[in-house]
Amino acid sequence: MPVDESKLESLNLETSAFRVLCYLSFKDAPLKPSEIAKGVDEKPSTVRARLAELKNAGLVESVSGGYISSLRPYDILMKMDRDILREKSG
Repeated sequence: MPVDESKLESLNLETSAFRVLCYLSFKDAPLKPSEIAKGVDEKPSTVRARLAELKNAGLVESVSGGYISSLRPYDILMKMDRDILREKSG
């Protein structure tokens, strides 16, 4: 199922949700919330809450063994580029 680009665009680069999504997007295997929490230096409860939000938005999937991103690293990099350019211009 294709990702709703508006869901990705609504995320702020500085949020814990974006950090979780970014971390998952660059991993090649499913990760458990505790593993993600260590990787993004957040509390496991915060990560679980962000994963629920991201799953509802269709940006992550729950699979056997944990969570995976519905996005490619390219999608994350392009979002960052767009946001940085928007910030610089305005």
